[in-house]
Amino acid sequence: MHSIELSYSTIGRILKKQGLIDKKKSNKRRRASLRPKERYRKGLKIKSPGDLIQIDVKFVTLIGGRQVYQFTAIDVLTKKRVLRVCASKSSRNAKIFIDECIDSFNFKIKAIQTDNGSEFHKKFHDYLAKLDISHYYTYPRQPKQNSYVERSHRSDEIEFYSNGNKVYDIDVMKDKIAEWEYVWNNVRPHEALGFLTPNQYLDKYFNNKKACKTTIILQA
Repeated sequence: MHSIELSYSTIGRILKKQGLIDKKKSNKRRRASLRPKERYRKGLKIKSPGDLIQIDVKFVTLIGGRQVYQFTAIDVLTKKRVLRVCASKSSRNAKIFIDECIDSFNFKIKAIQTDNGSEFHKKFHDYLAKLDISHYYTYPRQPKQNSYVERSHRSDEIEFYSNGNKVYDIDVMKDKIAEWEYVWNNVRPHEALGFLTPNQYLDKYFNNKKACKTTIILQA
């Protein structure tokens, strides 16, 4: 019996030489180790508007088979949302959406959470860093970590898209989604907010914080 000790790097080189390692996956893991994705800590407390915004993209098939993408941002505490329809879900469009969120939310955005879609890398991620906004990623195949925006998408399907709000013209579609955003924020009561609308809750929060004692604790 011979005892031979090999380093991990030597074993890796042997496996690569024999074609037993998928180079594409290996390079992907290497890049991930060099630039690890930030994720929020377990027990993160959401106490104020803007503490955490969840952003996701909903794929929508319109009349005639046209495919568009609904960008959605929801404030975890107040449930206020920003909605936009785009022809593609590029990181460029995702970056533009950030500016639209900053303009639409009447409070400072401190952190944003997304899934690991390609639209949330590159220009999107770099722009958040430039703005000094924390960017948290969900773990792969864990949609429950983006539960607030996911639930809001179910409401979109039931209350908006299933009620005849799908048209082929994307410009008309943009107008319709803007109207639905207004209804969501100003007309539709939310049980989680004591049956207030998001903007009613915001008014209450900024006028009398003591009356809004809601604290949401997120689990990783």
